[in-house]
Amino acid sequence: MEADVLSRWRHRSMAAGWSLAEDWWTPEVEIVVKAVRGTCDLPQACWALGAARAGAGVGIAEGMNDLAALFAVTRAGGPPFAALRSFAAGWAEHGFAPLGELHCEDPLTGLVTAAYLRTRLAQLYRGTARGTCLVAAEPPDPPEDLAERLAAALNLATALRRAFPGDETLALLGPVRVGAVTRMDGELSGKVARLRDSEILYGHRPRVRVRPLPKAYGQALALIRSMGS
Repeated sequence: MEADVLSRWRHRSMAAGWSLAEDWWTPEVEIVVKAVRGTCDLPQACWALGAARAGAGVGIAEGMNDLAALFAVTRAGGPPFAALRSFAAGWAEHGFAPLGELHCEDPLTGLVTAAYLRTRLAQLYRGTARGTCLVAAEPPDPPEDLAERLAAALNLATALRRAFPGDETLALLGPVRVGAVTRMDGELSGKVARLRDSEILYGHRPRVRVRPLPKAYGQALALIRSMGS
């Protein structure tokens, strides 16, 4: 029964415009289904779902629409105020937590993590991502030795900071892949050239790719995921 509710909820949410199907399921959605059926506390379950959605970079409006889809498929009417309030509280508490508590930086390279990058993209898409791109850099051949991978990651992080010294968001996309979210302005080509000319390991220079950010936030998440694989 719960699996059926989950399937219908997911389908309803996708039809209502959920950004990226692969990011919909979390353990919290199953807890909320149990709560709607009366087997656990509904406000507490909605708080946990709100926090999980914020952590994944989902906007509060999209998250509330998703919650409403659950009540629609269970024919329970609209979400009660207590459930919406708890969802919003969980979302806000996680979304606006101090950055130090979010572990937003990779301890080795000092670059922001992919999880924080998703949150930063969500903030960016609440305004406009037009004219913004992702610049990704990695070794031409991934090192097999652990020490070499660590050295390559550190050298890539250093090269990225030198090439993009401004207010760009600099992130670790994979074990030996880094990236910058930056404006596509007149200085971009020079910054990319400086990054390409950097030596990262045994005289090798990085492979650099530039991808404009797509129009939709969900598509941007898919791009980040593909860059991190």
